[in-house]
Amino acid sequence: MCCLQRMIDTAPLLQSKPNLTANVKLLEDVSIANLCKIFTNGALVLFDRILTNTTQPSHAISAIVVSMVLVALWPNLISGQGDDDQKCMPKADDSRGSPLTQIAYLGSFTIHFGAQIWMTFVSGLALYFSLPRHTFGLIQEVLFPKYFTLGTGLSTISLVSFVELRRSTRPELAARNLAHWDSVDLLQIAALAITASLELFVRLYLAPPMLRLMHEKHRIEAQASIGQEVGQFDGAGNGSLERSRHYKATHKKFRQIHMATAILNMVSLTCTCVHLLYLATRVTI
Repeated sequence: MCCLQRMIDTAPLLQSKPNLTANVKLLEDVSIANLCKIFTNGALVLFDRILTNTTQPSHAISAIVVSMVLVALWPNLISGQGDDDQKCMPKADDSRGSPLTQIAYLGSFTIHFGAQIWMTFVSGLALYFSLPRHTFGLIQEVLFPKYFTLGTGLSTISLVSFVELRRSTRPELAARNLAHWDSVDLLQIAALAITASLELFVRLYLAPPMLRLMHEKHRIEAQASIGQEVGQFDGAGNGSLERSRHYKATHKKFRQIHMATAILNMVSLTCTCVHLLYLATRVTI
């Protein structure tokens, strides 16, 4: 955790933001309405700073998502029944579960897998080798948070609906502890849970500092009239950037977080492919 905190801590590399309220003129006639307006604006600024400059909201969102998953899995987490207790139970019939649950499961998984393939192998590479770096960065600034937010939501829906469908098609699993589920089912639950966890982690803890570092890089490069070239650029060939320790440190930390994000995205895609293989061996047309 200490290494992670040092990696995502961008405060020493970023310039302090100007105090916007310092230039506001004092009102000659302060009324109750003006005081309420000032208080409201101050509260909004404070709320924005808490959301953007602290990790507490990220911790809260993580706790909420984990709690939702635990609520869905709770009956199978606290049950102590195993295989021996289920021998006398009747086998599942040909029930396929609720149609709405099936739609949620198949829809969330297919949309998620398609989004992963598009962002990883099509959109990112096509834009990177076609647009100026700063333009590409601005596009990724919009797409990155939405991509990982969408992935977290869809993979969580896939996980919860998959467990619910397994309970529906095999009623004997409803009261059985997860430790006594089939190993194949446990592998799928683990794959979907890892996918959701990694995407949530990237969205809350890696994407925000990476985007802040990107803005700082763009600011420094713009002052040196750099940023309109296509493809990779690390400052080589530009004297001012090569001499700037601040730029080198910012670029290095940006690359570290970006590499960690790419690795976790590939791990998430691998877990999705594991579940895709599971579906491919069971689908009959």
